[in-house]
Amino acid sequence: MALVPVALLLAVGLTSLGANTASAAPRNSCTGPVAGQHIYDCTGILTPTEIATLEADAAAVDRAGAPTIVYLQTRDADVQQTMDDARDLLNRWKVESRPGAGDGFVMFFNLKPGDPRHGKFFLATGKQHYNDGKLPQAELERIRDDIMTPLLKDGHTAEGIAAGLQQVAHDLTYGPPPPPQSQVVAASLGRLPYNILALLFAGAVGLLYTRMRRQSPLSTAGDGVHIDPLALASPGELSPALAGALIRGRVSDAQIEATVLDFGRRGLLTIEPVSTKKVQMRLTGDGKGLTGFEQRVWEGLEEQADESDHTLSSTDLAKARTNWSASRTELRRDLTEHGWYDPEAASARRRPLYIAGAVGIALAVVAFLLIVMSKEGWAAIGMAICLIAGVAGLIWGYSIPNTTVEGEIAAAPWRGYLASVSDRAYEPNLDTDLPYIVSMGLLGKLSSRLKAASERGYSPSWFHAATTGASGNSYVSSMGFYPYWIGFHTSMAPASTSGGTAGGGFSGGGAAGGGGGAGGSF
Repeated sequence: MALVPVALLLAVGLTSLGANTASAAPRNSCTGPVAGQHIYDCTGILTPTEIATLEADAAAVDRAGAPTIVYLQTRDADVQQTMDDARDLLNRWKVESRPGAGDGFVMFFNLKPGDPRHGKFFLATGKQHYNDGKLPQAELERIRDDIMTPLLKDGHTAEGIAAGLQQVAHDLTYGPPPPPQSQVVAASLGRLPYNILALLFAGAVGLLYTRMRRQSPLSTAGDGVHIDPLALASPGELSPALAGALIRGRVSDAQIEATVLDFGRRGLLTIEPVSTKKVQMRLTGDGKGLTGFEQRVWEGLEEQADESDHTLSSTDLAKARTNWSASRTELRRDLTEHGWYDPEAASARRRPLYIAGAVGIALAVVAFLLIVMSKEGWAAIGMAICLIAGVAGLIWGYSIPNTTVEGEIAAAPWRGYLASVSDRAYEPNLDTDLPYIVSMGLLGKLSSRLKAASERGYSPSWFHAATTGASGNSYVSSMGFYPYWIGFHTSMAPASTSGGTAGGGFSGGGAAGGGGGAGGSF
């Protein structure tokens, strides 16, 4: 009889040992899928009680029509990688009620190593519930942002998962909550009214431009007439800067650079090579007799020139360029005094187009706000139309020249010259033509012909080719004029110098094909 209590004690001990062994086993499997299992915690941060509660919530989603998997793992990943993991699991585990149904739902977590209460997550759904409106993109994003993320950021992992699962089950059963009234209004405006407004705006800009063109001074005088204006007016009577400003309809640095080149043609300065592809300028005249904008340009060169030998290095030339604003002002005043420019009248003609351009950009901003508020992309059509029309208005406004009718008449022979030098058969006379080519903005078109002339051994008279440089090398004889011209021109006209992301619909085969999702950080 004494053996009975001993046997009872031994049985109790073995039962306790078995219970302890069971508690030491994993709470749930991380490999799957396992029939009847929805929660896969590979991190161990969920307690058995939490897992049991979440299993019940996931089963409710399953009963509502979406086979569900919640998967937690430790991985240092971004939202894009987490989205890929969720989509892969949805396809690889075939999370759907039947092949091709596309009705599955996956909640995937990549938790930070060493800090598993924070990381990335993604909600992925198949095509059925995404397309039938029960789990649209906007609702997935709302569940992510408003329901789950606040709890997850506070470290309440189980509560955040439970809240998300419960909302998904509710949506599948009763449908998502109606969108805010602001979203409804924005969507209504963005689908049709805004796009109609954009088309009307574009038409108004086109009519405005046509009206402005009709009011502009005649700008085609001399078109098609190939003449040499130097036979009609010497450069002394109409300098390259004046001719270029008449042709271009506005004053720019190109006319000031052309004036410097014209100084060389007139014997006031020379350009000399000092090393491979580098040049310097030497002032050989005193500038007496220069007036107006030409005097301003000359004074700018003298300020930068070396006092001993009157030379300007490439750096000095670049510094001289910074003071060209006064020269441009003088040139504009000269043109206005001739009656060839009327900046105020031109500004008045440009103003409506500039206003139209600003309105177009403002309407594009409105479209962007409609897209954000409505969570729809219909307003993008009107936004593109408004942007194109607005930018076109700004460009058209800028293109209106400052020239008057008298200015266009004075420019007529030079338009003929412009057509002549643009002809492919034209061979430039570098001594006389290059300043005009630069001033009229023809350098890009004629660059290849300048290079060809250089290769034939030709160079302007104002380019003094030194036989040897500082190193004793002969530069021009082997390289020609063109590389040094590029160095000079470059000196005179240098070149101007997260929280969460939402995944959209994704394509592909399998259970995820055609579905959507939303992911974020916490």
